Amino acid sequence: MLKQEEALILKTEPSGESFLKLHVLTAESGIFLCLKRLSKKAYKSTTPDLFDQAAVMFETSQQGTMRFVKEYQLIRRRERIGYNYRSLQNASRLSRLLVSNAAHMPESEVLYELTARALDAFAEGKAPEIVLLKSLYVLLKDEGYPIRESWWPTLSSDLKAAAKRFLQTAAPNRIDLNERNSCERIEQHLTEWMRQQTDLVMPD
Repeated sequence: MLKQEEALILKTEPSGESFLKLHVLTAESGIFLCLKRLSKKAYKSTTPDLFDQAAVMFETSQQGTMRFVKEYQLIRRRERIGYNYRSLQNASRLSRLLVSNAAHMPESEVLYELTARALDAFAEGKAPEIVLLKSLYVLLKDEGYPIRESWWPTLSSDLKAAAKRFLQTAAPNRIDLNERNSCERIEQHLTEWMRQQTDLVMPD
């Protein structure tokens, strides 16, 4: 059976000599694993890359357990994320979290929109530490975790003031070193809370 869906590429890895293994997110189906046959004559735009947004034609195997990419039409390539190490590092952390917790993620359409916005912000050069923090916060809130009731009160007063500023305003293009350190401390605090208080798998 063939079905076309718009997809975000969260992870790519080779699978033997002939296939590329893709972890993708679509609004209709959520996060799932699929395979794309590698062609020796493939154009760059038809070879999936990390963080791509593409219109993909999927074919389900006869056993119904695996999907294969039959057509791949690139919509947006976010190669600019790779130009900045911090952007790549934080975008990859978000993607790994999503892939590791595919079964726990919220409604697919909401998750797709959140992830696309985050990847756009990373690609546009917004402060990556703030983009990641905001994305994690919204993700947890959408999933119904008691982040306001349980996590927020555990923040120190200085970090609480900084967190409120980071979460309530659009991510800027630049932040100074003190702001970056504060944001990283808040995100680490949130990550530790996620390990202790949620059933989410936290990748290294």
